[in-house]
Amino acid sequence: MFELSFDPRKGGKVLPDSVRIIEAGLKSKDKKLAAACNACRNGELRLMIEKRFIDARRNKLKIIYRFDFADEDTFREKQDSIMDAAFPHKEYFSEHADENPRPLVVGAGPAGLFAALILARYGLRPIVIERGPEMKKRIADCENYMNGTARLKPDSNIQFGEGGAGTFSDGKLYSGVSSGLKSFVNLMFVSHGAPSDIMYDAHPHVGTDKIRDVVVNIRKDIVSLGGEFLFETLFQGYKKDKNGLSYITVQDKNGSREIKCSGMILAIGHAGRDTFRALERLGIAMEPKPFSVGVRIEHLRQDIDIAQYGIDTNDTPDLMAANYKLACDTKTGRRLYTFCMCPGGTVVPSQTSEGTVCTNGMSVRLRDGANSNSAILVPVDSKDYGEGTLDGMYYQEKLEKLAFMAGGGDGYAPAARYGDLSEGRVTTEFGKVKPSYRPGVRPADLKQVFADSILDTIVDGVEQMGRKIKGFDSPDAVLTAVETRSSSPVRILRDRETYQSINVPGIFPCGEGAGYAGGIMSSAIDGINCANALAFALIKDTKRL
Repeated sequence: MFELSFDPRKGGKVLPDSVRIIEAGLKSKDKKLAAACNACRNGELRLMIEKRFIDARRNKLKIIYRFDFADEDTFREKQDSIMDAAFPHKEYFSEHADENPRPLVVGAGPAGLFAALILARYGLRPIVIERGPEMKKRIADCENYMNGTARLKPDSNIQFGEGGAGTFSDGKLYSGVSSGLKSFVNLMFVSHGAPSDIMYDAHPHVGTDKIRDVVVNIRKDIVSLGGEFLFETLFQGYKKDKNGLSYITVQDKNGSREIKCSGMILAIGHAGRDTFRALERLGIAMEPKPFSVGVRIEHLRQDIDIAQYGIDTNDTPDLMAANYKLACDTKTGRRLYTFCMCPGGTVVPSQTSEGTVCTNGMSVRLRDGANSNSAILVPVDSKDYGEGTLDGMYYQEKLEKLAFMAGGGDGYAPAARYGDLSEGRVTTEFGKVKPSYRPGVRPADLKQVFADSILDTIVDGVEQMGRKIKGFDSPDAVLTAVETRSSSPVRILRDRETYQSINVPGIFPCGEGAGYAGGIMSSAIDGINCANALAFALIKDTKRL
């Protein structure tokens, strides 16, 4: 393994990572490295970048690459091992795929898409049911709402539609989940159009502008393999017989109908509240789970850049806007932490019904917006909202309705300067940080939204975070309410080994909505695992399924 570092402040030509490494390696005093780079340039070896990361410690800003070289056979073996990890049953389905009925996948977010991709590559021709529209229509509906030229569409918004909530995000693929399937997910993103650096970047991201094309390409791949997508089709419920799941009910523009089914990936996402209500009525085993609520905090991108790197990233093409991840315990006894940080991004509306306001963050690939934002969240549990299975969901709805009213009752979001909130004043105007939320914000008293214990945690926590990142507690930092959908408020219970619902065999609860993931990467991995569990069930019981 070799390592090279570069100072992004020195400027020079902007080169692809591989070219930069080879050019530097050829000039290296390390004879072994120089010889390997020469062999790579001549096509005798392949460069394999293992990791790229930024080291800004001790005011010595560096971009560091760790890499190695391999011959063509070794490189192919590594690629094959990445693929093999995702398809443990490929030998069986290469011979028996046509003997099995078509499985269903409910939801076309990261979990559902990757589940469908696995099933399609097994030859099982999955049917994907998505309540929202395909990508082009969904993007237009979201833009029209954010521009103020159209009303919110309940089934076509930043939560619902092709690609799920991950489509309108930063396209972050970083995850703390330990799984060998990470490389497979990254490889699938790259093979469907994502930038190749996500394979080795320490904090990989695709960008919301790029991930949209990737999602469409994955869908086209699934269709080419015999899969089918039913857009603008709402999953309403299921019926079971003595063996478990027998069929599901869906509704589209032609009305309600039944689809016979014995195996279904249920990847509904955590915004499908009407689906949670339907599942509770039907009696599927669920339990409440803790989640978090808070606000989006915005700073000037250049201020965060300088605090983290010592320079404005606009001054060098080798760096994108700076990231951060913070957490602290506060004097209230509660914890505050940052989540889904969007460097150089914007705050966007993620509500799914009129009369509510809910926020999320989004960045494009270049991360070159004026502001950087992140959720700052306070964990909540049954002590805050009650013991009922759906009480957490009702608490989320309550906060979103309060935010709608605090913002003026017309879809604008309530927002405050941190300096005003910390001093107990109501914001009347904003300073150097201009809120990015569309359709717009109004200065508001956040006490109309949150209990004092939540606001006190935010105030104290942001002050502490200001000791870790200079200027984080700037009086001009903007807090936009409300962020409620960092994770699902419920968990649909499943067997640890079979991944099936503990009381409805044939249903495979999956992804964020089922309470088993949090983000694009972990959702995709859960989708892969659930798809393989369904495939294994087919192998065990081909007559019934």
